[in-house]
Amino acid sequence: MPLCLSDSQLSEIFRLTAPLSPACRDRFLQILAAELGDRSDVGDGELYRIARQVIRDNHLFDAPLIEERGRARRSA
Repeated sequence: MPLCLSDSQLSEIFRLTAPLSPACRDRFLQILAAELGDRSDVGDGELYRIARQVIRDNHLFDAPLIEERGRARRSA
């Protein structure tokens, strides 16, 4: 039986994609789908942890670094 996510779980996934570039969003969703592919059930906390781990392990987001004068710059 395929995995069915609740509306709140889908909202959380899309919230996590907001800071990602469009190419990274696509990659994130593909990797997440593969990670969840063999499951028939996943809890809210577990889904969140898996999604965050996918972003972290695949380097899909680099947070901006804050300089002394408060300007943000991208990490290299």
